[in-house]
Amino acid sequence: MARSVRTPVSVTGSRGRANAARQADPTPVWSTVRLLYGVAPVPTCALAVLVVGKVATTTGLAVAVGALVGAVAGGDRRALALSVAVAVVFMVDTALDPIRDMLAARLGRVLGTAVAGRVVAGALRPSGIGHLDQPAVAEQITVAKDALTGVFRVERAVPALAGLTTVRLAGLASAVLLLSVSWWMPVLLGAVWLFVGRWQDQRLSRAIDVATGGAASLRRVAYLRTLSLSGGAGMEIRVFGLQSWLVARFAAAWKAGMAPMRSGGSDLARRGAEMGLLGAAHLVVATVLVAAAADGRIGVAAVAVAVQAVIGMAGLGAGHDPQWMLRAATAAVPAAIAVARLGPSGRPGPLTSVPPPTTDLPVHGIRFDNVHFGYPGGRQPVLDGLDLWVPAGTSLALVGDNGAGKSTVVKLLGALYEPDTGRITIDGHDLRRLEPASWRRQLAVVFQDFTRYELTVRDNVGFGRADAPRTDDALRRAAERGGFADVVATLPGGWDTRLGRRYVDGTQLSGGQWQRLALARALFAVDHGAKVLALDEPAAHLDARAERQLYARFLELTRGLTTIMVSHRFATVRLADRIAVLHEGRVAEYGSHDELVALGGRYAAMFAVQAEPHVVSVEGACHA
Repeated sequence: MARSVRTPVSVTGSRGRANAARQADPTPVWSTVRLLYGVAPVPTCALAVLVVGKVATTTGLAVAVGALVGAVAGGDRRALALSVAVAVVFMVDTALDPIRDMLAARLGRVLGTAVAGRVVAGALRPSGIGHLDQPAVAEQITVAKDALTGVFRVERAVPALAGLTTVRLAGLASAVLLLSVSWWMPVLLGAVWLFVGRWQDQRLSRAIDVATGGAASLRRVAYLRTLSLSGGAGMEIRVFGLQSWLVARFAAAWKAGMAPMRSGGSDLARRGAEMGLLGAAHLVVATVLVAAAADGRIGVAAVAVAVQAVIGMAGLGAGHDPQWMLRAATAAVPAAIAVARLGPSGRPGPLTSVPPPTTDLPVHGIRFDNVHFGYPGGRQPVLDGLDLWVPAGTSLALVGDNGAGKSTVVKLLGALYEPDTGRITIDGHDLRRLEPASWRRQLAVVFQDFTRYELTVRDNVGFGRADAPRTDDALRRAAERGGFADVVATLPGGWDTRLGRRYVDGTQLSGGQWQRLALARALFAVDHGAKVLALDEPAAHLDARAERQLYARFLELTRGLTTIMVSHRFATVRLADRIAVLHEGRVAEYGSHDELVALGGRYAAMFAVQAEPHVVSVEGACHA
């Protein structure tokens, strides 16, 4: 599995985000049609038949009305029969509309469900998370969300497509009808409608870019709106008095984002020209028709058909409501398809080979061998030639300044990213050659920013090993060792209590309780076969004494496992068998607590700074 190439994408100006959606495919409507046919071929064909049937009945109705008018004007005995025929065709024509609309709505829901499933599957398919840091992929995922949850969801594209196709085909059929009267009339009206439609399409494209979030200023609008309405920022907004500032910035960003939609003088002139062209063309056709009818060159029936055909040809350029909806609802489809096509490596396509499964590792140890790594967009590498050895069954603490790469080591060990150069080996096996899901079953990780799932407590703990039975006994064992059992006993629904604020029956835990839950989740993974435990400052919300007790209990409970722990508190760090001091992307010092203090280097200096307040406190108490 090769590392994905970091390819930044430039998205600027009012067309940025919508253009990013179209980069993968310049014809989003046809992409939607192909996807729709692939998802539901039979109903799609049925919808096409209904559309053609609607056009046929509409055209037949125009012919029948013309024949009826001619019969009535000429006193033809067939007028009664023709009136019955007109009524029948009219009823069929009218009945086709709700049938078509119901099928189109149903197909829209099917398409929306299919796109949602494929986008979610595609976004989760890559084995790591490196693709999420690539600007191009991140932008595609952001745009794909619009297809699922935006105002113009993809499911609305099918009714719009059915309606617009009907209008356009009806306009074409009207042009054919008008040919029976005069060859130049449909040519003139068709050219004018297409020309005017082109102008209108340009305005529509600009409006779609704005409506689908193409303008950078509208992305700022969305951010400011979220900031104003979210509970997380609510405290600081009020404490710092940011309400007026936010309202002013929101209004300014909205005004800038909607600027392309404002009608300037050029737009007014263009619209005037459009109306003038259409009026002139129709006036010429109407004048010729009246003159021809007055001279008897064409009959009343032909005039009636021609008038209806002239009106129907508006379908070649009109229908802006369904066209607007169709363009808006399909704008994000190419990006959604691109996300759905992501392969296990974070790039389109499958892996060329499937790595073998991994079990019971490590037996000997984990080695970082001259590892270089930098996050996309970062100016400096985080790891710059890191060499690190972690013997199996021992505990290692990682210390260093912020940005030294401690958390990055944990992420690389979890195969969430791959080294730019160098390699990570497990008992001599290159981590890139191991099957990711199988290797991760050997891992129990508690990240610093662990996820607080707004699901039941049973799910939150059981996610430590998703394929393991979540019985009360198994969960209780993990919770007792993680210090979470007492919390469960106080919850109204026990293990089935739903957590989170967005639910009426949800229960909110404190920061420390969430941390104990996350530790119980990791121990649940250990109970089900995990051999490596990584703790990336999961106890940051606990006080120093509670954290030290927690880590001491953890190291005792997980004795014999390979444990890697990250912490800034040296009372906790000194519990580990070995300590690695990271500096400028490398291991600057390595050894036990006593060895590193005796060395008198960076670790000793950091330890002295952290221990000084406690020494001063003890001396003050003695003098008192």
